Amino acid sequence: MNQGRGIEIFNNLKDIQSFFNTQAANSFWVAQKYIEKPLLYYGRKFDIRVWVIVTAKMEIFFYRTPYMRTSSNEYVTDAFDNYIHLTNNCLQKHGDNFGRFEAGNTLPLSSLQDYIDETFPQHGVSVEKHLIPRMKDLIIDTILSVKKSLNPKRRKNCFELFGYDFLIDEDYRSWLLEVFL
Repeated sequence: MNQGRGIEIFNNLKDIQSFFNTQAANSFWVAQKYIEKPLLYYGRKFDIRVWVIVTAKMEIFFYRTPYMRTSSNEYVTDAFDNYIHLTNNCLQKHGDNFGRFEAGNTLPLSSLQDYIDETFPQHGVSVEKHLIPRMKDLIIDTILSVKKSLNPKRRKNCFELFGYDFLIDEDYRSWLLEVFL
């Protein structure tokens, strides 16, 4: 679903099979590999939210100011606490530590660049030069994959607004987590 609803985290096949055995027949699920080694922001998980507009002419506009959404608690891989693993604001706002580190658990993307420059200057990573281009490639790929489904009635002067959530791993690879309308 969205807003962190319906997300289950398992660490072995047996638990996954047990879960599916309790679900309604013919229900649909998406299985996704968990990124075990995300890049952390001061010990906490984060994702990057990007807004994208696709016009009736299939023009793709990337909103120029993506932002970070942070978790309320320090990252621990073996904890099954959604406030550690999921950074959705609609989930985080119910946590005891919401807003403890930054207002609304939200930061401008420039904060990520500052953090990388401060913590890993030896890597020479530029968010704008190294991370954003890969995100744009993934956005284009997803739009192309559903191109025939967009604007099926061929209306003029309309657009679709999409929210893209990305995770960055410790090797500075961008991973697409979710796309929603």
